[in-house]
Amino acid sequence: MVRILIIGNEFKRLVIVYNPISTEPANGIFSMKKGLEIRLYPSKEQRVLIDRTLGCSRFVYNHVLALKKELWEKYKLSFNPNLKSFKEEWKFLTKVPSQALANSYMDCMTAFNNFFNSLKGKSKAKQKFPKFHKKGQKDSFRIAATKTSKGYDIRIEDYEHIKVPKLGSIKFRNYNKIDWSKVHIYNITIKKTTTNKYFASLCVEIEETTYIEPKFDACGFDLGIKDFAIFDSGEVIENPKYYRKTEYRIKKTQRQLSKCKKFSKNYKKVQIKLAKLHEKIRNQRKDFQHKWSRRIVNENQVIVSEDLNVKGMLKNHKLAKSIQDASFGSFCNMIAYKALEQHRQYVKIGTFYPSSKLCHCCGFKYKGLKLEERFWTCPECGTYLDRDNNAAINILNEGLRILSRNTVGSAGMDKSMKPVDTGLVTNLEQEPVITRSLTACHSGKSLIFSE
Repeated sequence: MVRILIIGNEFKRLVIVYNPISTEPANGIFSMKKGLEIRLYPSKEQRVLIDRTLGCSRFVYNHVLALKKELWEKYKLSFNPNLKSFKEEWKFLTKVPSQALANSYMDCMTAFNNFFNSLKGKSKAKQKFPKFHKKGQKDSFRIAATKTSKGYDIRIEDYEHIKVPKLGSIKFRNYNKIDWSKVHIYNITIKKTTTNKYFASLCVEIEETTYIEPKFDACGFDLGIKDFAIFDSGEVIENPKYYRKTEYRIKKTQRQLSKCKKFSKNYKKVQIKLAKLHEKIRNQRKDFQHKWSRRIVNENQVIVSEDLNVKGMLKNHKLAKSIQDASFGSFCNMIAYKALEQHRQYVKIGTFYPSSKLCHCCGFKYKGLKLEERFWTCPECGTYLDRDNNAAINILNEGLRILSRNTVGSAGMDKSMKPVDTGLVTNLEQEPVITRSLTACHSGKSLIFSE
């Protein structure tokens, strides 16, 4: 089983996360659940019906929320309204898929339950009071697939159309060149963007038959703002800074929008123009991160990075915009799920591990290292160090050390193993690292893997 190892920030402890969905490949074939996004090209009639369904789903959510809020504020009562009474009172709700309304109703109930559970202390995550859904903001509805006499009511037809209840066959584009005969669809979420484009997010179970042998054994990288990522090998990924490059055009468009009369035709035109600029930035950033995360996962068996405290980093107002533009969190998430697909090991090092301050040659800790110092000389061994490259090497060494302490022979990870303190590396000597099906030894930057 693929393992994602995450080092907690607060207590510096190892948490082992097992994925019950993914299975080891048998004869090169294994299945797993994943999400797929496709672009829809509905007809004029289908667009009208989709927009109507989006509006009705939003109406049900807001109406349920308003009723529950009023009863709670006035009488401190928790009341669950009946969805059937809504359809009897408002006949237009019967003209859209009933599953979309039911899921919207359940989403509102779940949001309420999560909020009250957080107040009672039953959940660790803090949940805010549910907000009303606004038109044009995250418009979506979800429909689950059900089995009928002709098969499942949500299915792919002729590799170019997807069949959805009451919406009919909708044309889509097969970006990923997927063999849809090996895909089982569980549910579909149809959403409309601010630029009037339609997308469908599919929760599917797919048979994976391709396994890519890694070119290298392990890699560690340090994330940054000036350079997006620096690897232990010395390779550098330049930060594209997509938002910074388009910031002038965004500000110019925002000034145009402020001069327009609200909700006029020109206002809507400029609003769509602004939304397209933001959409282009998101697409550019996604494309960049997908390409690099795929390359990293395909080329390496073990991947090690930092567990950055992005929320804490955003408190620095001078760097907040650049940090958000880089989007480190989404990049690490891409690596995590792609590592899971290809049966790689992904290790995250604790936030407070001093990767930049440690000399990777002798283990000396330079406590007085400042942020503006990009190069420094180790007073212990005299090694001239590049701050970022040195951090990447230390991250890799620490990740391998963690694997050596918490991997049990060729039988894999022991599920009964308790979390242990990671500690800090003070002496980087040769140390065996035993992983599933391979053994690794490291000394500085050199790695030797053997079966």
